[in-house]
Amino acid sequence: MHKDQKSTSAHADELVWLVQCLKDGLDDLDRAVTVIDRDGRFVYYNRASARMDGVDPAQVLGRPILEATPWLDPEHSTLLRCLRDKRGVHDSYQAYDGPGGHKMHYRHSAQPIFGRDGRLIGAIEIGRIVRDMPRDVDANKALPPEILTADARMAEQIDRIDAYAGTDLPILIYGETGTGKELFARRAHAMSTRAARPMLCLNCAAIPDTLLESTLFGTTRGAFTGAENRKGLFALADGGTLFLDEINSMPTSLQSKLLRVLQDGSFSPLGSQQTQQADVRLVAALNQQPREAVRQERLREDLYYRLNVGYIAIPPLRERPDDVHLLARHFIALHAARLESDVTTLGPDALRQLRRHTWPGNARELENAIQRSILLHRGNPAMLDHIVMEDTEIDAGEQRAGATLDVALARQEAAWITHALTMHGGNVSQAALALGLARTTLISRMKRLNLWARDVI
Repeated sequence: MHKDQKSTSAHADELVWLVQCLKDGLDDLDRAVTVIDRDGRFVYYNRASARMDGVDPAQVLGRPILEATPWLDPEHSTLLRCLRDKRGVHDSYQAYDGPGGHKMHYRHSAQPIFGRDGRLIGAIEIGRIVRDMPRDVDANKALPPEILTADARMAEQIDRIDAYAGTDLPILIYGETGTGKELFARRAHAMSTRAARPMLCLNCAAIPDTLLESTLFGTTRGAFTGAENRKGLFALADGGTLFLDEINSMPTSLQSKLLRVLQDGSFSPLGSQQTQQADVRLVAALNQQPREAVRQERLREDLYYRLNVGYIAIPPLRERPDDVHLLARHFIALHAARLESDVTTLGPDALRQLRRHTWPGNARELENAIQRSILLHRGNPAMLDHIVMEDTEIDAGEQRAGATLDVALARQEAAWITHALTMHGGNVSQAALALGLARTTLISRMKRLNLWARDVI
């Protein structure tokens, strides 16, 4: 064997030995870890990295980095830069279009690896996903909260919210429950000149009518028994944005006071005869067609016309089939590590189930289904091969399995619920969040599974 070939082989063996020594520890990290050899081929790719990229690790090992991750380029790959420059990169921010075309925000550090003879043998990178562009990145290049889509109608609505964002005009958003109305509102705020000021959110349906006025406009001492001088949301959001969801649940008598704020920025705290001023950009949302809400007298017509300057209509998920797969992969990357799962991608049966379901709860229902399926997953560790729905199994073949499957799933479900409750010290709300369930749903399931007798709540 030629001297250079012997040297290359020795370096490769040394790198493989080093990776094997560290593998058990790296496998358990919730940070993405990858290692390449000096030729730029992957020799290690941990589960967290596979989740982030939506791939099976076995399909990546041995392949050149730019072939396995084609969304990267030589200049933006810190691993390849380590090989080229023979020096490390510390806590670098990177945004790139990942698999499925959605933007990935990533913080990572990379270091070249040198052999015992001092020669370069490879490079290692450790990183994590971040939700949005960090604050310490150049503000002129900052990105707003991302809305993932592969649908043309949805993309048109994103373009609209971006156009409205640069103004102070009010925005009215219509969308079914779970479609992401608040995400659109947050995007408008983040892209506005008000981004450095507060954005406050209120679901009007979640506040009793008797408290809604004081919540919005504040109170003065003596307005009612126990009332103190307290600022409302309009005062607290001064200079920023106020997002009011399900505005069609607000009493029409209170809507008239909201109209006054939109007209001249003035309002009176409950119990006060004096007016105050607030510079607030209002974004309102409702879960029924605005004109239908007006017809049913759930939304004042004058308020509707005042709000409906910038109008957004979010299409439901059932009308965006391409987004179902895209969002499912995103939710796997987002939740699998937190749920201590090795799942990184979707199997063909799961994909078929995702396509067949109509998703009445939209993206929120899909996210819950993905979390639930990860928790109950058995089989190929890296591949989610079945979607477990809340009320019904949508795969006919699984339905035919009958009572045996039902018993097995019930036992597994009880085990995971007990585990979640134990991990969160018996706190039902926190356990429900970890399981991707509403608190009331978890309580109902605990009753059905006879878990109340256990000392876990």
